[in-house]
Amino acid sequence: MKNKSLFIKITLLLSTLLVGIFTGQQAFADDGTIDIVIHKQLWDQAPDAAIQNTGAADQDIKDPIEGVGFTIYDITEDYYKLVKGSDETTTIQMIQENVADYQKIIREQGLTDEKGTIKFTQLPKSSGGKNAVYLIVETALPDPEKVKVEKAAEPLVVALPVYEMSTDGKTYTDKELATVHLYPKNVGTIVEKPVTPTKPKKPSKPKKRFPQTGEAKSFLGILGILLIGTAIILWRKYSVRNN
Repeated sequence: MKNKSLFIKITLLLSTLLVGIFTGQQAFADDGTIDIVIHKQLWDQAPDAAIQNTGAADQDIKDPIEGVGFTIYDITEDYYKLVKGSDETTTIQMIQENVADYQKIIREQGLTDEKGTIKFTQLPKSSGGKNAVYLIVETALPDPEKVKVEKAAEPLVVALPVYEMSTDGKTYTDKELATVHLYPKNVGTIVEKPVTPTKPKKPSKPKKRFPQTGEAKSFLGILGILLIGTAIILWRKYSVRNN
């Protein structure tokens, strides 16, 4: 298997992170389209200085960020011009530092959903007869009332094709990915909404309890017996006096 050079690079905050996606050759290799899924997550501190992103879906999910905007630019022509007189790493750094120079939009801004994801579908694999190279820029920050971030994530440069990583986690196979997953990260915090204190409820007045039907009947029965007994006693006393 041919060695494949590192072609995707992402800078997060102050650290430059290499995204391990490899390409075979610069000339146009295959026609068709590819999907790119961006997973926007929040970190409470900057990740390691070097993180390898294989293009596969990551199961280690952090806090998702909703409402972050991403725009994709086609920089194929510019990339191949720059890389001729330089190396891949330097070329990618130059592109990331001069994002405003690239205006050829291939996909307009889209916003991440409540799961922190956005999917750009059917991106052409080729541009101008060469393997396409895309610049992905974070063009809108989330609602500051929900999430407080220190700064936007640095741009991502994605050069096609992208291959699946082998099980050893170090080399790449010859199987080309149809969907590429990317994880640009922001350091920040989720804004906690203040809890509105609830007013204490007024103590309710005790309700008067009226005897139930059965209780009333029992009470009247006892009262009747007492009255009869009292009447008998009085009658006997009266009879004794008269005698």
